[in-house]
Amino acid sequence: MALNGWHVGEREIHRKMNYLGDPAVQSMFTWVSDEIDPGYAQFHAQCHFLPVTTLDSTGRPWGSILAPQGGETGSKFIRYIGGSRLRVTAEIWEGEPIIRTGKKNMLVAGIGIHFPTRMRNKIAGYATGYTLSQGDRLLELDMRVNETIGNCPKYINIRKFTPHPNSHPKVAAENLDLKEGERLPENLIDFILESDTVFFGTTYVAPAKDADMFPSHLGMNQRGGRKGFIRVSRKDGRTLAMPDYSGNRFMTSLGNVEATSLASFTFVNFETGAVLYLTGVAENVFGEDARRLMPMHSKNALTTLFVTGYTFVLDALPVRQTRGTRAEPSLYSPPIRFLAEEKAGLTLEKPNQMVLLSRIDLHSPTIATFWFKSPTPLTIKPGQAAILSFTGLLGQPRYAHMAESNPKSVNDDLVRTWTISASSTHEFALTMREIPRGVITGAIFNLSQLLVDTSVLDIHLGFIGISGSFSLPPPVTGSETKLLWIAGGIGITPFLSMLRALKEDDSGRRTDIHMILSTREPDVLVPLLMEAADISSDKVKFELDLFTTKSQASGLINAREHPKRVDYKFLQSVELERKIYLCGSKPFEKTILEGLAKCGVDSDQVTMESFSY
Repeated sequence: MALNGWHVGEREIHRKMNYLGDPAVQSMFTWVSDEIDPGYAQFHAQCHFLPVTTLDSTGRPWGSILAPQGGETGSKFIRYIGGSRLRVTAEIWEGEPIIRTGKKNMLVAGIGIHFPTRMRNKIAGYATGYTLSQGDRLLELDMRVNETIGNCPKYINIRKFTPHPNSHPKVAAENLDLKEGERLPENLIDFILESDTVFFGTTYVAPAKDADMFPSHLGMNQRGGRKGFIRVSRKDGRTLAMPDYSGNRFMTSLGNVEATSLASFTFVNFETGAVLYLTGVAENVFGEDARRLMPMHSKNALTTLFVTGYTFVLDALPVRQTRGTRAEPSLYSPPIRFLAEEKAGLTLEKPNQMVLLSRIDLHSPTIATFWFKSPTPLTIKPGQAAILSFTGLLGQPRYAHMAESNPKSVNDDLVRTWTISASSTHEFALTMREIPRGVITGAIFNLSQLLVDTSVLDIHLGFIGISGSFSLPPPVTGSETKLLWIAGGIGITPFLSMLRALKEDDSGRRTDIHMILSTREPDVLVPLLMEAADISSDKVKFELDLFTTKSQASGLINAREHPKRVDYKFLQSVELERKIYLCGSKPFEKTILEGLAKCGVDSDQVTMESFSY
């Protein structure tokens, strides 16, 4: 055992995350060893590089990437030299922070990750030797390890690596001390948003009264997710937000930040070898503060980094992702959660706002419309979406570290978003399809088998807010708005809301709508369309091309049936100078966008509903 318990920052993060009552969490510090097993030296030698944390002269942590000479792993890279010491012989390059920060007896921390197998091991201690040679291009670092622990593998994205000895590192951008008002260059922001992995360096500076029991130390960790899981504020161009996903609940990295509000983020492009080193002021954000920053990440904490220094080096890493291979994403990684400032049209309701599930209209065994009543007035643009929390109905999910049979459940906060198919001042409707084995739709579709009027059940759901910019364009006086709507299956729902709005519109606007609907269930969706499209012809022209393998008498004027799928040839025959809206599944959207591209329509000209909130 290396630790004497949790230091003040770790205790505070456990308190804020409501872990203090869990005896398992309180004893986890005993899992940390004060000596590295010689067998783990062999593990580290097989890693393709070693991310480490060191401190600069002002106490700021920087992440460095120590890589083997020529990209060849093995004992010449990392080996055990006895006494819980590792010797790292690494190729380094201009711009590497450790050239500035390195010295004998410095604190250091690292994390060994073998990406092909998702194995990893954290180490921390101090340098017993530090030597630069060959023109500061070869580093020999002896490290006495006094803290080590195997670590959670579940957010590591699997990659295969091969040596890339012909690297030519070049510092492309650097500002080690950003002044007030300075921003990260746009290409570096784009670099961050394309990353699915970050190496997270932290520091704990012990208060004098705690120094003997909880001595100062550094930390190096890895966080992974889907590309873009770390967001960047465009408002100041230098604040990053990293969501915390459900893990092993050690919380050592966030505990360090809680006690000493400094951190480093290091990003690597594994295909080009470019490395971005960031350092700055870090803060953990919780509750309503976190919700205001990243509304859909409501279950755990956020960590922000206000960047105070950076270095960007091109063509640096002497190992690269094997050509022709792709990263295998972790199944545990939840969807990307955007900053509030990124999601156009996002309106948050008051904390603890609730809506009543008032009735259910069952259209088929798998499609239904659910109606909700709000005690406060609603402001909803036709085509927008409602964000609901189902914890009141299903209860708070229990903690689980791993769930091999259902990885997505580990980070499931029971928050879901659906486009609104109808709305009024105090009511809105969601028309949805039951998802096979879906946690949420399975539960509420079970209610539809019981009764239509559900108000007697007094089921209230959390109403987080309204989101989306998928809405009607503003009316233009004296001219006709020409629209092309393309819907795949249940993607028809936002168009139902738009048609209902046009029916009630008294602005004098005139609209010409050409709709393309592809569905296997015309007997269900066409009647919904007919109800919504019951509009006077002097306000709206409406024509429909229905693509379905089932014959369906639509009952709509200017409706044509096509017993096939929407294809490029048909799109060629369509007037594409209209404002185009597209909503459907991802494969349907991809097919339509490819067809439109062949017709000369760029995807930027198409308004789409992403369904990713």
